[in-house]
Amino acid sequence: MDRLREEQQGAALIIFALMLTVLIAMAAFMVDLGWLFYQGIEVQHGADAAALAGVIYEPDRPAVAKNAAVAAAMENGYRDSTAYGGSATVTPCDYVDLGCSVENQHQLSVTVSQPVGTFFMRFFGLNPVTVTKNAVAEYVLPLPLGSPDNRFGNDPANNDFPNFWGNIHGYFTGKGMGDRYSSQCLNWASGASCSGGAFNPEARPTVWTGDPATATGGYLYGVDVDDSTNLTVEVFDGQFNRGGGDPVLTGDQERGTAFGPTTVFILYSPDPTPLDTFDGNTPICTVVYSPQDWPAAWTVDGDGDGDYWDELTPLEKAGIWDSMCPGSLDQGPGIYPLRVFVINDGEEGLNRWSLRTSSTGSPRIYGLGDMAIYSNVDGALGNTVFYLAEVEEIHAGKSLVIDLWDPGDASGNHSLRIKDPNGATPPCVWTSTNPAYPGGTLASCDIPTSSARFNNYNVQIRVDLAAYTCGADCWWKIDYNYPGQTNDTTTWSARIEGNPVKLVK
Repeated sequence: MDRLREEQQGAALIIFALMLTVLIAMAAFMVDLGWLFYQGIEVQHGADAAALAGVIYEPDRPAVAKNAAVAAAMENGYRDSTAYGGSATVTPCDYVDLGCSVENQHQLSVTVSQPVGTFFMRFFGLNPVTVTKNAVAEYVLPLPLGSPDNRFGNDPANNDFPNFWGNIHGYFTGKGMGDRYSSQCLNWASGASCSGGAFNPEARPTVWTGDPATATGGYLYGVDVDDSTNLTVEVFDGQFNRGGGDPVLTGDQERGTAFGPTTVFILYSPDPTPLDTFDGNTPICTVVYSPQDWPAAWTVDGDGDGDYWDELTPLEKAGIWDSMCPGSLDQGPGIYPLRVFVINDGEEGLNRWSLRTSSTGSPRIYGLGDMAIYSNVDGALGNTVFYLAEVEEIHAGKSLVIDLWDPGDASGNHSLRIKDPNGATPPCVWTSTNPAYPGGTLASCDIPTSSARFNNYNVQIRVDLAAYTCGADCWWKIDYNYPGQTNDTTTWSARIEGNPVKLVK
């Protein structure tokens, strides 16, 4: 009996030793699994950072995008074995790469693999363990606004009339005149101050010390260039003309003092984030236009029709286009930001102008984010259709948000319609800051604007892009039903709702 008891005790000791070994092994595995889980989070952060750093260069500069991704991964501790002789493998891929897990040309996928040493698993032959993580980032550029080609605004010299001019109001002009962001005052000013101290809370303060690298304010436009050979940028009637008002020659209007605003045009080198001119953009061309008296050649109205334009010679007409900084503006492909603003000189007045550009690569020029325009159209000739924004198919499933500041300042019954690229008037939800017309839901986005009901008010329109397609032409338009001759300054913006740079996987 004693011998049997001793044998049972010995067996129990063996079983306990085996169980303890299993428990220790399980604990060891748990330590290593926790370590590998933590390393997986770190590797994921490295992949996320790499994708976000590189995607801003897609789709125009894919090689730069991939190099930036690999460099960002290294900065986060994952040194690529091929590029930097490290132990990690960093693999970026985009829309043109076979088998890449991206959905459109504005996305970049980055996979990071990193060997990770273990503590206890090595005794079972598991050392190192390769941890692999993937991230996909998307970068949505600001929507192009106002123009699908190489001209922004009317071009009377070539008889091209999209029915609007670029617009910038004097620093102390009232916001109620239609310029939402350049006007510093809510109402007309008296000298270099706002009447009653009523400053425009949405105004973009202008900084101008003569150094274009530090300039702020006004509006940004994009010169979109595929091939920058022989790139030129021209301005039609960039200066404010005292005594203006001719409907063809832009219709400048003075207010307050007899001088008028000084207008500055600055062209910057291309950059993947064109709305920020302080993150790598270099000013390459600056033109300062001082106000002037209405040119003598523009004061002849021999036929008495109120139109001076038809009295000018072809040479005089062509001469109104002024080349910005004649010579080479070539800085490679990309989006060249062009800032237009007025300096803080205590002046008022309404300056209207146009832009055009050319190179061997057929560049485009358009508003970036928002734009102030002046339309002087004859509604008796029919509805006036304006280009609003280019919305590509990659935005399907999102929402298009349109803001119209001070739209439809015209007498009589009229309305505005939002048109998609297929010519249809989609459903929309709209709201207004005018409490008398708060908004509503429309099965067809046709908004009455009669009797200047939105004068000094904002109208916001939301369109669901759930099943959106557009094909080759993705430009949305605004169809204005003007009742007659109409002069109207408005500020428009359009955006896709959501963060422009974000992780999608």
